[in-house]
Amino acid sequence: MKRTIILAAAICLGSLSLRAQTVDPAPLRFGGLTYNRDLMMAWDFSDLSRPQLFGTARATGMGGAFVSLGADMTSMSLNPAGLGMYQRSEFSLTPLVGLSRAETPGTDAWSSNSKNRFTLANIGAAINVYQNASGALTSITIGFGMNRVADFNTRYSYSSEARYDAPAGPRPASIADLFARQFQQNGVFPDRKSESDPNGTLAFRNPYYWPAVLGYKSAMVYVDPATGQWSRDAIGANASILRSVDVVNTGSINEFDLAFGANINNIVYVGATLGIQSVYKRSEVVYGEDYGYFDHPGGLACGSDGALRPAQLEYADLWQQTTVEGSGVNFKLGVIVRPVAGLRLGMAFHTPTFYSLNRTYRTGLDYLLLSNQGGSDTEGRIESPDQYDEGSNAWEFVSPSRLMFGASYTFGKAAILSVDYERDWYNGIRVKNVPAGADFSPADYKADFKSNFCASNVLRAGLEVRPLPIFALRAGVGYTSSMLRDESLAYEVPQTTESHYFTAGAGVNLSRSVTLDFAYQYLSEKQSQYRLFYGYDEAAGRFEYDSGLFDTSLKRHFVTMTFGVRF
Repeated sequence: MKRTIILAAAICLGSLSLRAQTVDPAPLRFGGLTYNRDLMMAWDFSDLSRPQLFGTARATGMGGAFVSLGADMTSMSLNPAGLGMYQRSEFSLTPLVGLSRAETPGTDAWSSNSKNRFTLANIGAAINVYQNASGALTSITIGFGMNRVADFNTRYSYSSEARYDAPAGPRPASIADLFARQFQQNGVFPDRKSESDPNGTLAFRNPYYWPAVLGYKSAMVYVDPATGQWSRDAIGANASILRSVDVVNTGSINEFDLAFGANINNIVYVGATLGIQSVYKRSEVVYGEDYGYFDHPGGLACGSDGALRPAQLEYADLWQQTTVEGSGVNFKLGVIVRPVAGLRLGMAFHTPTFYSLNRTYRTGLDYLLLSNQGGSDTEGRIESPDQYDEGSNAWEFVSPSRLMFGASYTFGKAAILSVDYERDWYNGIRVKNVPAGADFSPADYKADFKSNFCASNVLRAGLEVRPLPIFALRAGVGYTSSMLRDESLAYEVPQTTESHYFTAGAGVNLSRSVTLDFAYQYLSEKQSQYRLFYGYDEAAGRFEYDSGLFDTSLKRHFVTMTFGVRF
């Protein structure tokens, strides 16, 4: 059995109970939002590699266009040469409030489409350790602090009904159809001697099958012992299905920087940063099906032959939770040149970040089974054990390298205009280690990234105007192009393609040594279309048991305030 990397991935059968079955003449590839959550896929690595605009309120208010600017804590994580522009030492603190809103056109409300978070965007200090106005080496500044480089706090949910009595189209597909097909084409068959096993009829050993195993234990699917054929169990052939989904992402990547910047004759500034990142991301996906039998006078489930089913499911809610945590390390090198008064040109290079990640996965299913023969109803929850990818079984990969250029012009003390360009090579992501027992290699991921991903282009621009010597107004814009070569292939999960943002801010000098800055960022993220679940017949080039396409967009709002003290 194979699952390709971006559309599927390979894994061994573990110790599931198997019995020889007839090979499926048209095997399907399984995928969608509810599938392939038991391992890391290509989009998991790309999502962890995508930086976001955070930092001080001044840098945020100017759209993050700070590659050629400096004397700001954001310089440590963007272009460390900017530390060389400090003439005094500084400490700053930047709290952040993030608000995320989601929208999926053509669906109905179910749970929540918003998630709010209060945290820190930046905290740090720059210490001016050397000053010599008459020497070639004019000053040296050491910086250390924390910058938030990614925020995963989002949520979207909705429901969509597939009617059995719709005027056109095939019978509404249930995820149970895929569970049955998944077992059938891989020859999975329960060992009837293990009925009394507390772990259930099928051994919980291979995480790839856990959702399907839960479906078997909750009567979503069953196998005919005489024929060995898997099919729907307590879901009638006449079922209308209300599909609901709730996806909650939590976590962030914070980078702890140790940096230095040097000033050479107030013309050339150079710097370097050692960045150590802390990664935490938890994703919870709940997919539910509610079943209605509106064509039957008693609202009862019937088989394909029209006979009444002995029991019927009222609902089945499958939930899956994955947690990724670990650390990463990278280096940043930068230079800024002032060829003439007012003009600054900057360049920075960020090496790929090397990540070592531990991952856990678990799943469960809540269901209500109604008896149609006078027996007792059953309502309950079934849960899997935990899968651990840790230690020697940890995931390791390197993110894209990043190259940045910037230019800015200072109009005396009245205004600053700044523009940045950045290129990130997502086709250069490389997986270095996969957990033991996985039937795929880093070379498979490498081929996947080279074939399906490309370099992304980032443009940023910012403006600062000072109507008063102690007061500044700021505005900025930014754009990031898609990392996918062909967005039409991205039907596994919603993946961010393009993003646009607009920023605004203001700052005031409370005294010669104390500053207070505010900034607001509006971020619009376009995401690829995706399916909740599907089976794909590669030979025929068509989808089977298809949930249909969905299109979720994210609108995010960030508010920051920076309190700075120079000494």
